[in-house]
Amino acid sequence: MQNGSLIKGKRSWFVSFYRDGKRTTQKIGSLDEYPTQQDIAPVLQRFMADVNTSKKRFVPTTGMTLREFVTTKYFPDVTKELRGSTLRGYKAIWNNYIDGRLGKERLADIRTFELQEAMDDISQTTDLKKASLFRVKTFMSGIFSEAIRNGLRGRDNTNPVTEVKVRGRRNERKTVTYAYSLDDIKTILGSLTEPSKVLMAVAAYTGLRRGEIVGLQWGDYDGKTINVRRNICFGQRGEMSVELPKTEASEAAVPVIAALRKILDAWKAKAQVTDGCWIFPAGFTRKKHTETLLDAASLTPLSPANLLRDAILPALEKAKITWHGFHAFRRGLATNLRALGVDDLTIKDILRHGDVAVTRNSYIKRVDERSVEAMDRLEAELTRKPVQSAKPKVKTERIQSVSKV
Repeated sequence: MQNGSLIKGKRSWFVSFYRDGKRTTQKIGSLDEYPTQQDIAPVLQRFMADVNTSKKRFVPTTGMTLREFVTTKYFPDVTKELRGSTLRGYKAIWNNYIDGRLGKERLADIRTFELQEAMDDISQTTDLKKASLFRVKTFMSGIFSEAIRNGLRGRDNTNPVTEVKVRGRRNERKTVTYAYSLDDIKTILGSLTEPSKVLMAVAAYTGLRRGEIVGLQWGDYDGKTINVRRNICFGQRGEMSVELPKTEASEAAVPVIAALRKILDAWKAKAQVTDGCWIFPAGFTRKKHTETLLDAASLTPLSPANLLRDAILPALEKAKITWHGFHAFRRGLATNLRALGVDDLTIKDILRHGDVAVTRNSYIKRVDERSVEAMDRLEAELTRKPVQSAKPKVKTERIQSVSKV
């Protein structure tokens, strides 16, 4: 059994120990939190207890800080349950908005008023919109629910986040999102070359999400439809992982129109690959990857961020086209189909939404028909040539009769 060697750095405490026969060093706390060796000693004991057990286990203590709990218990547990993109968002919320405000506080002592002060400070000192502030509250609520389940809130089993209010920003404007028109799409595709053009065509003509596009393999395309079977998630540093599609409704076949079929078939003929290969391979194998990222040719999917930076954005800038993001293609497909008379339920199925309200509220950009008609009438009135009015006739009969008298 190891005791570990405590090391005091300039700003942090470290412990040196053996893991799998190799000596390693790991940070266990900062000097701001634990000024003396006596302060850090309980943390060292808990850490080495985990190292010495065959399976790491969480040891709850009443003196645990919020930071200790989140980093040693909460995140390791939710990593197994959450989608990569959700976990990445939670870690960003923790690092950017919560850790600096509440991380040092004892978990058992934090009360609603302190959480309210933190939420008000986040609202007043950042540019987060109301929806984002509610996500911060939801994340904090999840942390304290887990703390209660681990007995770290004493006898108080009430979640202190429940009564926290998201205040302010009542009159903020709704974020304006963009939907690419058919003319936009034609211009964008005309300015790109393979593989950028192929990837953008899939985005424009199927409405697939970015991770779904990068996660496509040739076996998912049968010449008539594309079957969405996986999603590539990207970590905070761009690391990739393979996940199931976002929802059950997302696992569906999407029809392929003739224009896209022509582009895909030409790309496949040039690639000369098998069904077990990525449609958009990186062209090399990354050093850090999981086995699920390797296809039949031992290649990993390409990085859309790298493709965007190296090929797409320079081409669009040269063509003087504004880039509005991958999701603008998805919104554009919904909007363009609606303009062509396709009903909302069919558009919902094509975008693979679980609820048609999401399609209507967030994807279809509508213009009220009465407004269009009114503006057309105004335009017609403004372009109509003015009618010259006839000059009024002056009555002179009475004057003439008077002059004769």
